[in-house]
Amino acid sequence: MFRPALLLICYCLMMPSQAQTLFLSDEGHYKLAPYVYYLQEPDRALTIEDVIASSPPLTWQKNELEDFNLGFSTKGYWLKIKLHNQYPLVSKWVLEIAYPSLDYVEAYFYDSAGNIDALYFAGDQFEADKKVVNHPHIVFPVNLPAHQDYTLYIRVKTQGAVQVPLTLWQWEEFNFHTLVHFLLQGIFYGMVLLMALYNFVVWLAEKKAIYLYYVAYILFFALFQACLHGIGFQFIWPNLPKLNDVMTPVSMALMVAALTYFINDFFTYQESRPKLHKLLKFGSYFYAVLAIIFIFIPYSIAIVIMTILASFCIFILVFLIIYMLKVHHPSAKYFALAWVVFLSGAALLAGNKLGVIPITIFSEYGLQFGAGLEMMFLSLALADQLASSQKAKIHAQEASLQLAYQVNMERDKTIAAELENYRLEKENSQNLESLVSERTEELNTAMEKLSIAHDKLKTVSITDALTQVFNRFYFDKHWRIEHKRAYREQTHLSLIMLDIDHFKSVN
Repeated sequence: MFRPALLLICYCLMMPSQAQTLFLSDEGHYKLAPYVYYLQEPDRALTIEDVIASSPPLTWQKNELEDFNLGFSTKGYWLKIKLHNQYPLVSKWVLEIAYPSLDYVEAYFYDSAGNIDALYFAGDQFEADKKVVNHPHIVFPVNLPAHQDYTLYIRVKTQGAVQVPLTLWQWEEFNFHTLVHFLLQGIFYGMVLLMALYNFVVWLAEKKAIYLYYVAYILFFALFQACLHGIGFQFIWPNLPKLNDVMTPVSMALMVAALTYFINDFFTYQESRPKLHKLLKFGSYFYAVLAIIFIFIPYSIAIVIMTILASFCIFILVFLIIYMLKVHHPSAKYFALAWVVFLSGAALLAGNKLGVIPITIFSEYGLQFGAGLEMMFLSLALADQLASSQKAKIHAQEASLQLAYQVNMERDKTIAAELENYRLEKENSQNLESLVSERTEELNTAMEKLSIAHDKLKTVSITDALTQVFNRFYFDKHWRIEHKRAYREQTHLSLIMLDIDHFKSVN
């Protein structure tokens, strides 16, 4: 009685070890995460022979997530997927791992007879020209003849996040997907360059550092996206895997440093909140120094540190936006809108990866859509600030012109008054000069008359009135003089006396 129940229990316990098979039909692509079984390597690395022919058999765990994501780990992991192609019209497929930051990836394809059909090595520790398919993501061609079973083994080892977003594509569907991917990437990076160039030109005209901070932020963000999506390793530094290893945390640190500078200047904390200004300035320097440190420390440590700090920075950013909205900062609404669309795009991408939201162009590229809109709204915020600044400058110029006009009017009045005073002074001076001239002329005339009168009086005083001959006074004065001269010169002095008879009766 208990035997069938015991067999049923044993069968149920054995079910997880039996890998679920994915049956391929005419669909263009398949997400492989629901069909993934995985195991973690022990203290040593396992070979494909260890995985296949292990005794006792290894214990495989079924992936329960919508995407295979084990977070940050430096352990090696093996993934196993069973496939059966029941669609006879298509045998050429493509396996895509849409996370190019994995360091080492080994892919083994076994047919139903246990023979290895294909073997590939990839990862960002290999040079880009060693890729099997020239694509930013990790891509392997797969030949799956119809009505046959295949087992796919994938070994992944990395210093960062163990994310293995697996998708199996038909070749035609994959080519179209790649075309759309590069089209959207081109639009995104074109928008970044356009915004950067526009704001750089504005900086040349305005000479305000905030525009350079914004240009630095969007360029470092674009660099971070290029690292994240494999664009940088594919097209910019394809043969420098060591450089590619450090670019992701370094670009993140520089992006946050530039963003902190931008926020600090955008909200003018130096004037309104000096303590907060100093704190944000210190944060900017801190992230800039971290970018240098990340060059010399292992990627596994750097990416964990930067991920935690970036999350903390987003929390602080949301707090600052809410605070500036509360105090009614003039441009806070544009800034808030920019980050709402950015975080919405990030939420779309997260929902896509968690399987909550269906895979669409908007959910797959939500972060870049949100980033593009964020850049647009931040540019609008800067334009609004510039317009407000120009308006304030115009008002100040108008007030200055009005003040200058009033000053000129007062000056004109002062000059007119001074001219009138000068005219009056000149007129008074001329009148005074005329009066002085008249008085002088009168005085001169009087003096002349006085002089004549004096001369006449003098003549009268020394002349006899009757005879008009010099009188006794004149004689008394001059005979002493003549006597002294004759004595001095030793000359003779003659004195003649005339006695006129009976003169007293006349005089």
